[in-house]
Amino acid sequence: MKKRSTRLLALLLAAVLSVCTLSCGTGQAPQAAKDEHERFTEFSEELFRSELLGNTINLHYTLAYPEERGIDKYDIVLPTVSADSEKENYADTRDVLAQLKDIDYKLLPEDDRLTYDVLEEYLETALEGEDFYYFYEPFSPIMGFQSNFSITLAEYTFRRERDVQDYLAILELMPAYVDSLITLEKTRSKMGYAMPDSTIDDVFESIQEFLNAGENNIFLTSFEERLEKLEELSDSEKTEYVKKNREILEGQIIPSYKKIGRCLQEVRGTAKNTQGLCHTEGGEEYYAYLLKSMVGSGHTPEEMLALIEDQIQQDLTEMMMIMSRSPDLLDGFDGIIPEDRTPEDILDYLKDAMKEDFPELPVEATYQIKYVPEYMEESTSPAFYMTPPYDLPNENTIYINNSSTDESSLFSTLAHEGYPGHLYQMVYASAAFSNPIRSLLSYLGYSEGWGLYVEHESYAMNDKLTSQSEDLAKLYRLNSSISIAVHALIDLEIHYNGSSPEDVRGLLTGYFGDLGEEAVQELYDMIVSEPAYYLKYYGGYLEFLLLRDKAERQLEEKFNLKEFHKFLLDMGPCAFPTIENYMDNWIKKQK
Repeated sequence: MKKRSTRLLALLLAAVLSVCTLSCGTGQAPQAAKDEHERFTEFSEELFRSELLGNTINLHYTLAYPEERGIDKYDIVLPTVSADSEKENYADTRDVLAQLKDIDYKLLPEDDRLTYDVLEEYLETALEGEDFYYFYEPFSPIMGFQSNFSITLAEYTFRRERDVQDYLAILELMPAYVDSLITLEKTRSKMGYAMPDSTIDDVFESIQEFLNAGENNIFLTSFEERLEKLEELSDSEKTEYVKKNREILEGQIIPSYKKIGRCLQEVRGTAKNTQGLCHTEGGEEYYAYLLKSMVGSGHTPEEMLALIEDQIQQDLTEMMMIMSRSPDLLDGFDGIIPEDRTPEDILDYLKDAMKEDFPELPVEATYQIKYVPEYMEESTSPAFYMTPPYDLPNENTIYINNSSTDESSLFSTLAHEGYPGHLYQMVYASAAFSNPIRSLLSYLGYSEGWGLYVEHESYAMNDKLTSQSEDLAKLYRLNSSISIAVHALIDLEIHYNGSSPEDVRGLLTGYFGDLGEEAVQELYDMIVSEPAYYLKYYGGYLEFLLLRDKAERQLEEKFNLKEFHKFLLDMGPCAFPTIENYMDNWIKKQK
């Protein structure tokens, strides 16, 4: 999973811009095109700067050296969370969209047109979410603030003393930010939107684990580790910063987490609906919006449901055919893949194994492997990748959760997070995009769909499996695909078709056998609290499969998998209808 914790809330381009309109004059067409390109470049650069200046965490994670882009003076700010600020955000977004549409698209060069198309779709989709403010759950179990903030700040790199000062200033702003989230949560509670009690209990427990971490608290350990590497600071200066950090942790951060805990206890028992979104007024529309905005799909929920069911049947049929011709493979299909290589060894192997079907990176990439602190393992994903700054694509970090990633899943996990997954895709994008505004546009369906797509491709690269049988590697891929597909199916069934826990238990039993009432209820409550969570993975993955199938059918013997992957990577994260529109032209060129 690619961690998106650098955005504390869904990205809304809330910038009031004053963009100079450049006159095209009466010159010839080439000069007019040049002028419009410069106008679009100035517009997008101002938008980029304005968005970053509104959130210091985004600024730091997007630009390692902001002064090189003319951002040498900035205030330390976190975004405001309130209904009034949301109204202002949407008004500003409409203003930005109007300025974008004032640019003459026909005069722009090809690269600018792609950026224009992606940005226009992003802004228009953002505006469609204006009525859904109170559907957002700030403390959801996986993507909520309490889960993401500590890791986000632990990865706040110290490159110079100013970064340390900014970091401490951000921590001091955190209590006010938490208060705004608590206000939102209490308002949601009054409206009946609170999470199910069992989910609240799980989130509360994760907060207690954070509070009980003591000297192992990641705000202490990671701070001292990062500070130690700053050679420009003397020992006495480092000691003072360590002292200041501890004072803020004990005086402001820990009390804020306690506030969140108290808030969750207050809202416990207030949920009017503990089932899917479709049981709440406006919930069906919100869920359809999530499919469009989070997944980037052009399909309706009904269409996505049918597509997933069809894919499950295809995978089951292929699996049965393999097992019927090679029943002995079942002896080696026990879910345990022996692995004695280190993560670094596996990533080196994958870099070499992927060369046949994936283009080489235009720049060299480096990375660090880190491990989730033990006290955070229960509330953290099996693994995740931290997005590097736009101007420093070498600064990549992969976190591994030892409690849920073992030797049998390490290879496919690193393919998802590293090569040819998130790390590879993000470094490629950083080198491919000349316009930095693309780095701010979050398309989780593309990112997580790509991660799952290449994870499944990696089974055919895993020599631990293929050395036994290529069919065995296919079985593992199909098993993974079916498992995640069923979770995505349940996501749709709960939120769009209104399935009850009993319905979900029956559906799961049909695929996996009876998992027990407690396990089903736990999964049900998690999906209720994280709508479309599995769709951003499997929905995105399925969209890539549909694109590949279309390209293969139309190009036939001229289809080249490496060239297809290059096309997808050159497009970069965006909505799938946009990709398909551009792919039609790409197919014509391939023919």
